[in-house]
Amino acid sequence: MAIADCGLQNDLFFAIGNRQSAIYMGFTDTLTGIANRIEGCAAVVILGIDGIPIERHVHDLDSALDIETVATEFTTLVRRSMRTASDSELGEMREMVFATDTMSFLLRPITSEYFLLLALNQGGNVGRARFELRKAQLAMETEFAI
Repeated sequence: MAIADCGLQNDLFFAIGNRQSAIYMGFTDTLTGIANRIEGCAAVVILGIDGIPIERHVHDLDSALDIETVATEFTTLVRRSMRTASDSELGEMREMVFATDTMSFLLRPITSEYFLLLALNQGGNVGRARFELRKAQLAMETEFAI
């Protein structure tokens, strides 16, 4: 039986088309999608380990907070944590959650040189944020591989 005869041709094309568009989606679109799927998301940033933001999406962030400054400050913490995990033979750092009175921050390395930072407003969905960052990391690590 031919593919067209059983109606799978359009479904197959749709699935392949969606996968290709997901792969080639720009970082801005990726970050916007992450923010839209997480309740309480304030901002999402892709950072280099040197502290330089690659891309960011501000979703629902207090205007008094400069997310790029916060993100840059976190790079020191991420570098130390990655080094501590490696030096103590615990393996690679996979995730970090930093909670304060007003916000929570989730950090996930994409590669050893780049990471994702997600800022959640108080009451934001941490579980969904962890899930979405893991999906994003898996999708992005091939794009950032050297």
